[in-house]
Amino acid sequence: YLFHMYVGVRAGGGIGDEIEDPAGDPYEMYRIVFDITFFFFVIVILLAIIQGLIIDAFGELRDQQEQVREDMETKCFICGIGNDYFDTTPHGFETHTLQEHNLANYLFFLMYLINKDETEHT
Repeated sequence: YLFHMYVGVRAGGGIGDEIEDPAGDPYEMYRIVFDITFFFFVIVILLAIIQGLIIDAFGELRDQQEQVREDMETKCFICGIGNDYFDTTPHGFETHTLQEHNLANYLFFLMYLINKDETEHT
């Protein structure tokens, strides 16, 4: 059985490409039924399930990426306050995220602390 699965999935036309020609064989009808059921169950159903799992996994990754992008556009990454609060303030959300809580400034500060000698930390 495992040989048929291994060879049949790798073969271009299914398991029939790897087995001898059934012409004149008394079990030819059983062979035809075996070829058709193998093609139907393995090639059509099993590979469709595997492709569905792969597509579903990429769909979940796309949803997670969309959620992260939406959070970056609607919340401050540093303090977590939403843009609806900053819409009531005079300068707004963009000023807060670009000047007050600029992510690049925090990244530069973190790199400064990493590169600084540990004995100089206060």
